[in-house]
Amino acid sequence: MEKMTFTAGEIAKLLNGTVDGDVNASVDKLSKIEEGEPGSLSFLANPKYNGFLYTTHASIVIVKSDFVPEEGKSVPTLIRVDDPYLAFAGLLDFYNKSKYDKKGVSPLASVADTAKIGKEVYIGDFVHIGEYAEIGDNAKIYPNSMVGDQTKIGANTKIFSGVNIY
Repeated sequence: MEKMTFTAGEIAKLLNGTVDGDVNASVDKLSKIEEGEPGSLSFLANPKYNGFLYTTHASIVIVKSDFVPEEGKSVPTLIRVDDPYLAFAGLLDFYNKSKYDKKGVSPLASVADTAKIGKEVYIGDFVHIGEYAEIGDNAKIYPNSMVGDQTKIGANTKIFSGVNIY
């Protein structure tokens, strides 16, 4: 599965925040601040975890806009926002929507010639669409699923991996 990578600048724009540090710092995973590693994004909202900001290896940390780091200590790239909890939750929601907002038919899918396929659909790897099946507009059928012969899948339906529908 392809990793999604975001820069501090992109994240700040999405969260209506400001970058304090390298706007091009990039991340492709999330971490707790105390377990941060290079390429990860974390957040700091509770003051009892402030000490971890100076030891984390996270590349980017979301902090409250008025946070002031201890003088003389180095910190990762910071994204300053009004509410770090709310910002992080919004970021998770955005990530999940992006992750599942796919379109197109995989060349590894098997779609019967008689099947009717709607607009803006996603049909993943190793999906089988049977004879005379109908797939509605904006439907998403994730890998290793099967839609049997003469089965109708409505518009905006999501079928997650490994599901068989007859």
